[in-house]
Amino acid sequence: MIEFKKGRKLWFCVGILLAVAFLGAYNIRSFYSGGVLWDKAIRAAAFFVAMAAALLTEIKISKTAETVAAIEAFIIGPWVTFETVKLIIGVERYADRIYWLNLLFYAVLQVFIFMITQSARISVCAAMVIGCGLNFANQIVLLIRGTPLVPTDLYAISTAMKVTTTGDWRFNADMMIGLECCVMFVALAMNFKLVFPKKWLRPCAAAAAAAVFAVGCVGIYNIDYESFSTSTFDTESTNNVNGTALSFYINARKMKFEVPEGYSEKALKEYLGKFDETEYENAVEAGASEDYPNIIVIMNESFADLAYNGRLRTDTPYLKNFESLCRDYDDGRVLVSVLGGGTCNTEFEFLTGMSMMYMPSGCYAYMQHIRKPVDSMASYLKNFGYDTVAMHPFYEVCWKRNSVYKFMGFDDFISGEDMAAGEAGLYVSADRWEKGFGDNVEYIRTLISDSYFYKQIIKRFEERDKDRPLFVFGVTVQNHSTYEYTGDDFETDVHVTRPEGDFPRAEQYLSLIKDSDEALKELIDYFNTVDEKTLIVFFGDHQPNVEAELIDALNPDRELFVNSYLTRFETPFIVWSNYDTGVKFSPFGVTSANFLGLKTLEAAGVPLSAKYQMLREAEEIAPAMATWGYYDRFYTWNSRLDSYEDEALNMYGYYTYWELNDGK
Repeated sequence: MIEFKKGRKLWFCVGILLAVAFLGAYNIRSFYSGGVLWDKAIRAAAFFVAMAAALLTEIKISKTAETVAAIEAFIIGPWVTFETVKLIIGVERYADRIYWLNLLFYAVLQVFIFMITQSARISVCAAMVIGCGLNFANQIVLLIRGTPLVPTDLYAISTAMKVTTTGDWRFNADMMIGLECCVMFVALAMNFKLVFPKKWLRPCAAAAAAAVFAVGCVGIYNIDYESFSTSTFDTESTNNVNGTALSFYINARKMKFEVPEGYSEKALKEYLGKFDETEYENAVEAGASEDYPNIIVIMNESFADLAYNGRLRTDTPYLKNFESLCRDYDDGRVLVSVLGGGTCNTEFEFLTGMSMMYMPSGCYAYMQHIRKPVDSMASYLKNFGYDTVAMHPFYEVCWKRNSVYKFMGFDDFISGEDMAAGEAGLYVSADRWEKGFGDNVEYIRTLISDSYFYKQIIKRFEERDKDRPLFVFGVTVQNHSTYEYTGDDFETDVHVTRPEGDFPRAEQYLSLIKDSDEALKELIDYFNTVDEKTLIVFFGDHQPNVEAELIDALNPDRELFVNSYLTRFETPFIVWSNYDTGVKFSPFGVTSANFLGLKTLEAAGVPLSAKYQMLREAEEIAPAMATWGYYDRFYTWNSRLDSYEDEALNMYGYYTYWELNDGK
């Protein structure tokens, strides 16, 4: 017998129904892509009707029938959860082995909850909500950043929350359909209560669930995770092939920092001992010298040239000043390990000289692996009398910079809170969309502008101890995603003319880059007037997450050729100086952030220790590295391995492990 709910239960369910309806209306544009997506719109409408029926009615049957229905719901629960997850992520089918392994995770989750509650409907509903909720989070991260959720993102939740807005948390059509299915099944399952006719059956059921849970955990632990094909730079495709639950598990198992094959601390120290450090030691003993230039490094948020991906045309130049500088100064491309986010990994490579190629796949170095003092460019330059300062116009806690910079040996860290000209405590607001650093700073959209940030760098330069050279490592924030700001105080003034299409996010991004380009000119113009020798190294941390349709149109064959694919992970760099450094870089054209730090020291004329001489030797073999491999001298891509034929590459890996795990 079916009847309408009454009283509080009815109003509660009406509230849920209205919330889903509001969410659907808020995300109505997800059902449009060059026209109405009728197939998805019809499915969403059908599921909404079914969901409404399940929410507003209840099923009245006998206790025996209700128990049977509860058992049936419990049996099919993991399957329904996984099928709903497939709706959420928009994957129609998996290979049989992949399907059953993913199903195992949802079954173990449901059995675990039943072991605790001995309630069939609570375990079924809770497993559905948790399983689907995690996949909703995965898809939201994918929409915001362009890459899905990985285990190391759990170390970066606070950072992610501070650099996203409620407007970023949108649903696509598949997620709306999955949400409706999820709510419908939970509403149906709540009708059926498992009744134990004898009290002693309840502990027996809990014991049986515990046994099944233990068997399931053993099965999960024994999954041959190494046998699955995974990609550390195309994690979305990996998730689509392996399923989100299995992919997350594989990444978690691979996250451990394994001892390098053949590792020996003695062999590493013997290798480093072959380099002549006489010049380095004499320079350290001499201390500060007027021969050393001031060094200003700017890692610009999402600064990239989308034309790297193909023949992009716009109605307005967006890199006019940068390209003008490139005609007179050393420039090139930086191969990075991240896309759309993960700024700290590029930062880690530049500052430490270590490469993500030797780090656990998918890790965030700042969040997991810097837990003690570590050698960095800051601590290195202090040996030569440099005053070392890190600057970032955002919250000091993001990527744990407030603690990481101390471990790296910076003398000072100037964050967005410090730039707020004394307006209230740590920060005025925790919400970036409220322009949280008060009214005494300059914003573009809701973030502190590059122009204002460079003024802060200039201010710090003018206040420096003139008896010591200055090293500034500055990380901007202006160009951070997402690119859907609708405020009246920002104008999108760069438009894509080729390829044809509607690319509002890319156009807003390119307009931001145009502003960055103009701000860079202001910085260079100032230091052109400075009498002291000054070196400026400028580069982007990663490319942005813009419309996939644009990237596909620019580079339709990028999935076929690895060199073509990797252009999506390249950003520009330039080394400017107000004096003749006498140093010219190799014409290879592509470097990586770990070697760009080395190039910075060489351009500044700072003597190299054994560590940096080791980097130079590795660079001669592999001029550009990233987390998944390296380019050799012939621009041929080589995949990441556990061991290499070249001693220099193996010793570089030994050094990374020793520095972060075994040394000190």
